[in-house]
Amino acid sequence: MKRISHRKLALALAAGSMMAMAPGAAQAAPKKKAQQEEQRVPAPTKAYAEGYNSVVKPLQAGDFAAAKTAFDASVGSATAPNDMYWAGNLALQLGAKLNDQALQRRGINMVLDSGLASPDEKGRYSFFEGQFAYQDKDYARAAQMLQQAYDAGYRDNNIAAVMAEAYNNAGDNATALKWLNTAIENQKASGQAVDQNWYKRGAALALQAKNNAAASDWLGRLVSAYPTATNWRDTLIVYRDGANLTTPENLDLMRLMRQVGALKSERDYGEYIEALDPRRFPGEVVAVIDEAGSNGLSNSTFLNEQRGIAQGNIAADKAGLPSAAKDARTAANGKIAASTADAYMGYGDYAKAADLYSVALEKGGVDADMIHTRRGIALAEMGDKAAALAEFDMVNGGNRAAIANYWKLYLNNGVSAEAAATAS
Repeated sequence: MKRISHRKLALALAAGSMMAMAPGAAQAAPKKKAQQEEQRVPAPTKAYAEGYNSVVKPLQAGDFAAAKTAFDASVGSATAPNDMYWAGNLALQLGAKLNDQALQRRGINMVLDSGLASPDEKGRYSFFEGQFAYQDKDYARAAQMLQQAYDAGYRDNNIAAVMAEAYNNAGDNATALKWLNTAIENQKASGQAVDQNWYKRGAALALQAKNNAAASDWLGRLVSAYPTATNWRDTLIVYRDGANLTTPENLDLMRLMRQVGALKSERDYGEYIEALDPRRFPGEVVAVIDEAGSNGLSNSTFLNEQRGIAQGNIAADKAGLPSAAKDARTAANGKIAASTADAYMGYGDYAKAADLYSVALEKGGVDADMIHTRRGIALAEMGDKAAALAEFDMVNGGNRAAIANYWKLYLNNGVSAEAAATAS
């Protein structure tokens, strides 16, 4: 069966950039703060004092056009650090009044370049400069300034998530993922819910870098926090498409997809049936195809053909199970027990399946990781969560360990109703 491409899924998962401009324009310090700065930063030098006052007077009078003319005429004399600082503050105030972002940005950089910015100003203004650079698609500059803001202690406006976007657009995918993870941890530490789109964004960035293992990890975190059927489907498809699963491994993953309501199309059910084989698991094939029919897929020629084959095998298959179960207990190895347990599981007789899987493990000669996985599934279907979790814990290494972990995630988190992403 044809599978969903990484590219299409990545596009579906990428809920757009996490970049969002802060509300309002960059502002100069409020009056009380400005008074404190007057005490901290020396007044303008004689070289700039006259020019400074020529801007302040019309600015205070509300004549912003005249203030802008005076600023342009005098700013060239603001070369000393304290002059740059005060000229920058004038540019910020005037830019806000005139709604002139270029002037605001100039003021921000003058304050920063003066070397006299307070720690608060350094963080706040570096953040705004980072956003201006991002808007200009100067992503390297954006990342640099946002990093400077974060290092100065700035934590507002989801800065770590904004940094993730800047680093990603600058071509540093690994650092982008690191900062997105930091954004999530910061959100949790503040007691706020994490928007599910942040986890999806992490998965999309990982897929963009062709890092399927990282994508699966991000999606595992997604279903831990938001275990909806849609999120489960995305998670399991990303894992499946990148893991190079064997048919038995894929079968146990498809069983989980069925359990969480992630089978949505004829393609999904068709792949499940191919993994089962109507000759080996006729009972489960019939049950799965009947479920597909109840979901509006009753007109599928392929599924109906497979159901007919499976239905024709059920009577003989069931008739041989009691003797096979008896033979399994006296056999030299666990192969008969394993295959008979598989058959019972296909018919939904999970207690007999779990018992015979135990026999298979005791006798040996079988794929222990597969048997532990399937015994865990049988126990989960019986509603014995603790025993199922313990069984899945016995699965070691490779694809089987990952599949067992997804089953554990399901047992611990279940499936929740679809809901809008939590606003951060």
